[in-house]
Amino acid sequence: MPPRTLTIFLSWVVAGTLVIITAGRLLHLDDVLSWPYSGINAFAPVEYLPAYVALAAAFALRRNRLLVVSLLAVIAHLAFTVPELWPGRPEAVPAGAAKVRIMTSNLLYTNGDAGRLGAQITRARPDIVVLEEATPLTLDAVTKSGVLDGYAYREAHPRPDPFGVAVFSRFPLVQAELPMVADLPSLRMTVRVDATRQFRLFAVHTVSPTSRDYAARWRRQLDALRAEAALSPVPVVFAGDFNATRDHRPFARLLDERLRDAHDVAGAGWTPTWNANHLALPPLLRIDHVLASPQFAVTGYQVGDKIGSDHKPLVVDLALR
Repeated sequence: MPPRTLTIFLSWVVAGTLVIITAGRLLHLDDVLSWPYSGINAFAPVEYLPAYVALAAAFALRRNRLLVVSLLAVIAHLAFTVPELWPGRPEAVPAGAAKVRIMTSNLLYTNGDAGRLGAQITRARPDIVVLEEATPLTLDAVTKSGVLDGYAYREAHPRPDPFGVAVFSRFPLVQAELPMVADLPSLRMTVRVDATRQFRLFAVHTVSPTSRDYAARWRRQLDALRAEAALSPVPVVFAGDFNATRDHRPFARLLDERLRDAHDVAGAGWTPTWNANHLALPPLLRIDHVLASPQFAVTGYQVGDKIGSDHKPLVVDLALR
């Protein structure tokens, strides 16, 4: 096949495929087909990049119909990603608000180097530490670093699989519960900030939607969190590994329950947290989140350093009005 013909053919494949993916997303086919759309939509920030090559080829080779289709894919990419990439600044601390710094980190359940998180806890000095994939191995590694000794309140539920979870807090923790949602634990508790202010904290770790069965369970977990947010009589904070990006419909519906993504409020820009331990590629997806009710101002947002896990830690500053 001549190079010109091959270029046109490949450009049509790229542009046509991306337009079909875009149509499916706009028509909310991911509500009908959790899989494979859970995988396809996750990589929206990067999977549309070949559209720019197709657009350049169409322009150079003067293929008008290919130019139009490629341009549609590029416009879709910009519409989906610019809101996340647009820079901003955190909110100011409201007068009289109670400051709460939260760190969340997926330790990776086989990570013998999880104790490296200790140095970041020492630097950040969070009020609350939420740990996912807390196994006897990973939790012991962090505990041995000594940084958790100053946290008087804790809810630790390690497991040998990836779904152990632990919360360490300088504030009192009460009404802790560990119900099973889609056959996996869902830890939540009430945090008493002071005599008059409290909020409900959810330590989140959903299953990764990498198959039809897992995608269905993942959707049920996110839908359950949405229901909890709607029913809570006090402000809520969801912190952890959602295995979801802003391009996933179940995650977007969760935000619809008057929750704010700390990243978006702070205008933190391109700050992916996964896959942090890949040898060849940089992190590509932002699947670790802190979501909070409007009663919280988001006054800080930062992504931590690598700790041997496939996730980077996340530190968020909140101020409860």
